[in-house]
Amino acid sequence: MAKNEALFEESSQGAVSAVTAFVFVVSAILAFGGILLASYAFDSTISEGAAIWLFSGGLAASIVGFMLPFTFLGATGK
Repeated sequence: MAKNEALFEESSQGAVSAVTAFVFVVSAILAFGGILLASYAFDSTISEGAAIWLFSGGLAASIVGFMLPFTFLGATGK
């Protein structure tokens, strides 16, 4: 390999925007936080009603967290 060749080719789309980075961070927090929240529903010291709400809330947060990058960021083209 010649010394003047670049190891990686520069992207034709440019740098990542602040919106893309923000949505990625928010979606990661929602996805993994939702999984953590849903896991708290299996604690035996909480009531059954609270467990259902914890699991449902965690499931909803995970769904939104996984949905954001594929729907919102897909429309922006990044």
